[in-house]
Amino acid sequence: MKRLPLFLTCALVLLPLVAEGAPRVTVFDDGVKLRGERERPLPKSPWPDGPIEQFALRGETLGLELVVDADEALSGLHVEIVFPKAPTVEAASFSQRFVHVKRPSGNDREPGSLAFTKEAAPLADAFVGLLADALVPRPLDLERGARGALWVDLHVPESTAAGAYDGELLVSSTTGIVARRALRLEVGASALPYMAAKVSLFYDPSTLDKRMGSRAAEPSLRRLFHEHHLSAFAERRTPDAIDLDLEALRGDLYRPPAYRGPGVGVGEGVFAIGAYGSLGEPTPPGLKIVEQFVERIEKAGALPSTTVFLYAVDEDCKSPRASRWRALLEGSPARRHVKVGATCHESPLRQAAELTMLPATSYDAFAADAARAQGKLVWAYNGLRPHAGPLMLDVPATDLRANAWISERYRVERWFYWESTYVLDQNRGGQGGAVGWDPYVVAETFHNADGDYAMGDGNLVYPGKQLHGMTSFNEDAFYPSVRLKNLRRGVLDAGYIQLAKERDPLRADALVRRMIPGALREVQRVPAAWSSDADDWRKARRELFEIIRGPKAAPPNERFGPSPLGWAAAIATFVGLAGVGLRGRKRS
Repeated sequence: MKRLPLFLTCALVLLPLVAEGAPRVTVFDDGVKLRGERERPLPKSPWPDGPIEQFALRGETLGLELVVDADEALSGLHVEIVFPKAPTVEAASFSQRFVHVKRPSGNDREPGSLAFTKEAAPLADAFVGLLADALVPRPLDLERGARGALWVDLHVPESTAAGAYDGELLVSSTTGIVARRALRLEVGASALPYMAAKVSLFYDPSTLDKRMGSRAAEPSLRRLFHEHHLSAFAERRTPDAIDLDLEALRGDLYRPPAYRGPGVGVGEGVFAIGAYGSLGEPTPPGLKIVEQFVERIEKAGALPSTTVFLYAVDEDCKSPRASRWRALLEGSPARRHVKVGATCHESPLRQAAELTMLPATSYDAFAADAARAQGKLVWAYNGLRPHAGPLMLDVPATDLRANAWISERYRVERWFYWESTYVLDQNRGGQGGAVGWDPYVVAETFHNADGDYAMGDGNLVYPGKQLHGMTSFNEDAFYPSVRLKNLRRGVLDAGYIQLAKERDPLRADALVRRMIPGALREVQRVPAAWSSDADDWRKARRELFEIIRGPKAAPPNERFGPSPLGWAAAIATFVGLAGVGLRGRKRS
């Protein structure tokens, strides 16, 4: 990825265009899904004129989007940022690629989709047409009369001193600067925690073989996720295939010079054995494989900091496989290091699995708390509006951001997303044929035997190299998406929330509840309760920023008197035992 020099702090401002007849440049926050049709009106910019006012904590990465409407052809468009009085930091400039969404995600047999219920669906034409998603780390070339879009990441290192910084944002082409804006960045004294919200993405390395011709880009993929405060685990069936995973679990994969970004040297923290039930029924040879996985992780020194789980069964709550694996593991030296996991919509209190990945439609916070009190792990799985933000292209950009806020409100310990490199469309009912789809060109990349079709489901990154005559930049790397950036923004926001709760827990909690009035299992047959307006999220983050740098509040019992909390666990247990989650359609 080409990185452009920048001098630190973060606030962006659009100044007057450099010359008469220069392209029109409009700046947006990072929660907008941009449209490629020039005749479509743009959303309102938070900074129509004057400086672009930004704020950040130390260790934070900010994203900005720019729309360029050009009357003349332009080549080599990119963004540079300069803060003369701040230490040098990095700004990464990307060109946004538009893909044509021909119809919303849906189902051939019934209303709704894997992205949203009928009641929570966006307006039918809201996300149909040319939508920006892929972020290619290369300059942008624009034809005459065309609309283009740029993205810029601004990273404020932890070494940055608190204070206000004035800078400048420059949009340049091969012929020179075509637009400039003033930036004003306010940096707070606190540092954001790394991976404040735990989020894991799955990928299948065999997809790289089939689409890119090799696995040379796999380290790039893992580093890209780590840079965005995300962890990953892959389909691994044999213990001799986890050399890269061991580097990630130890944190060695995330050290200079190959890696530059947040979380230097931090280990992955999670590892799946036999993802999606690929080890099959429990057998003595299968147990030996599990033991060999654990032995290799232990010898690498990564076992104490890693949650290792055997992914026994996927979306089959009637299967006895989880209980059989638990029985087979009894007496094994691996037993104390391995949790038996499953994806299932039923209450974790009724499941044999020790790690339950609940669909967002079924996640009940009280039942999850009661299960954790019994020593179980409970994660959220995927998303469906109005229960949680989905992965798809044709929903507001802020939906995936909202999931980290949902995690903070409902105490979700980790969120797991089913796929991140799904381009082959090879489910039962898939229509990808022998080679799948080009995600730069085709939005409808997912189909299944239940009649579901979805726009970009499971595609959160874009390959830098593709075979079969598809779009290729001939680079063994993966590129981010607007959706991946919003996942990161949510994780960073979770850090804000946690820091704000240390200062004033009541005020911070009230803000979280205002932004997330309802989600997960507690909402049914309603529109999504959270805002789709990026400006609302930016303002909420600003409130958290002010709480963090404000005085520490008195404890609640000193302000309002003691509050009875003792019987919450009993209620949680009762609700968890009684609750039966709403089951969503499978992806397979």
